[in-house]
Amino acid sequence: MKIQKVGVVGCGLMGSGIAQASAQAGYQVVASEINEELLNRGLGMIDSSLKRSVDKGRLSQEDKDACLSRIKGTTDMKDFSDRDIVIEAAVENLELKKKIFADLDNICPASTILASNTSALSILDIAIATGRPAQVLGLHFFNPVAVMKLLEMVRTIATSDETIAACREFGTSLGKTVVVA
Repeated sequence: MKIQKVGVVGCGLMGSGIAQASAQAGYQVVASEINEELLNRGLGMIDSSLKRSVDKGRLSQEDKDACLSRIKGTTDMKDFSDRDIVIEAAVENLELKKKIFADLDNICPASTILASNTSALSILDIAIATGRPAQVLGLHFFNPVAVMKLLEMVRTIATSDETIAACREFGTSLGKTVVVA
């Protein structure tokens, strides 16, 4: 499976960083939040981060504008209905994450990979909330996402080799060093 369209659930510190890194790598990104205020704050963090890169000469204004044009903000989970991968970056609450994954399982195509950025919760507990545990894994980015080069993939006993291969390729395309745990 080739990942082209990325979804990010949660546009806080980690989610906005994941959305930015994905858009900078050329992916079309949909980033969601639970309300417009939080969404605008997250999109503002992306804009500010990119502006700092422009100000420091690490990024052109044209590249900043192109990156921002690849990010769509939403408060409607149905906007993930065409994504190849959706990365959840919500607060560290297992019941909330399980609900998000169950909702995504109903919204996304059967081929969509579902990933969590959790650093502490059981990926298998999250995966069993879906009907596709073979396509669920952890993709743990480190903060700040734009700077830190490591991406930890957390595989469960159910995660398929195809899912791991697709996510390894995705992570590498973001300029990350991918390790499997």
